[in-house]
Amino acid sequence: MAKSQSDFSQLKDFLLYLASVKGDLSNITAPPFVLSPRSVTEIPASWAERHDLFLQPGRENDPARRALLILKNFLCSLKRQVYAAAASDEDEGDGDGGAKKPLNAFLGELFLGSFDGNDGSTTRLICEQVSHHPPVTACVLYNKTHGISSSGYVAQETTLSPTAGVRVRQIGHVIIRDEVHRESHLMTLPTLAIKGLLTGRPYPELEGTCYISSSSGYIATIDFQGKSALGGGAKNSVYAEVSNIRDRGKLVFEVSGQWNGRLTVIDSTNGRKLDDFHVDDVPITNLRTKSLGEQSPWESRRAWNKVVEGISAGDTGTISDAKNAIENAQRDMRAAERMAGIEWPRLFFQNSDDGSQEFALLAKAIPDEANKDLDQDRTCGVWKFIGVDPAEALLSDGVYHRSLEPTGQVENG
Repeated sequence: MAKSQSDFSQLKDFLLYLASVKGDLSNITAPPFVLSPRSVTEIPASWAERHDLFLQPGRENDPARRALLILKNFLCSLKRQVYAAAASDEDEGDGDGGAKKPLNAFLGELFLGSFDGNDGSTTRLICEQVSHHPPVTACVLYNKTHGISSSGYVAQETTLSPTAGVRVRQIGHVIIRDEVHRESHLMTLPTLAIKGLLTGRPYPELEGTCYISSSSGYIATIDFQGKSALGGGAKNSVYAEVSNIRDRGKLVFEVSGQWNGRLTVIDSTNGRKLDDFHVDDVPITNLRTKSLGEQSPWESRRAWNKVVEGISAGDTGTISDAKNAIENAQRDMRAAERMAGIEWPRLFFQNSDDGSQEFALLAKAIPDEANKDLDQDRTCGVWKFIGVDPAEALLSDGVYHRSLEPTGQVENG
């Protein structure tokens, strides 16, 4: 009880501090009990954790059902994206202990791994922090055997208001490509809100409307709703529709329920229930990563290892010392780059000056004008993957940034 009261007191002090900060809060350091022991660069791995589901569109002949599978994978990925704590006995039955703030990634941070399929195929994961101010994470997942890939980037803008709480606006998009059917699917991103802060039991809600626009002529419209300020509604509620743009917007499928719980799929052409499932029942494939000793100093889990140890122990001093070692070195690097008139070299993603023609074509079907804007000023550009062959050459070498470490030291050996 004493620890809980101490945590709540720290949280109140932290919220008062946040309320005094003007502008974006994304790079603010939170108290240890609010921190997640993982970096923001790890979050995109959830896009392919339901690995068989991630690959299924390439094996589906019907374009409407492919659009539904893309939607299903997106909805099933959300819980592990936004919930970061272990289960507790006081979680109102949702199986989660609350919302945690991921660690702020440093410029150049990498998260690398792979998912192994039951058929022997491999889906490669590459995430890179391509900007620190504002924070922008770029990611690609690709499976060469099945011709499925997912690439995108997201910037986060975090604000606090007395009425809405903490809101994290996700600026960016994802494009899923299905080479077997020569299709692509543009996915926009919802806003994340952290509720329950004043009660000391924060939990996430997703807000607003996002879309998945498919080159096959189908579009998914996803509306997120949650518990209202007056207590009405259910937490983490979602309603989605898949419609056929080429058939005057004819409704094809509907999905409703909770994105961290049970979802029901209806065939809107005949009213029949196609599926009813809990997201936890969709199998998860564990991500395979190198051991800490084998990882590059630029990889998330090795870079933040001491911070994670401090979070686990609730040791503010360890957290502060380990974070400062990286963050101070990063500031020194940026200062040296400014003096030399050079820009930090990104490894796996390049900034495109000419925008994205693919984005523009797919975005035409989206009815919301705000979701058609790339917002390049807020994402420091348009970030594109360098390609499979150049990326695998870099991965094979395994030495990044000429043996320089995030702390400014030169790696031995």
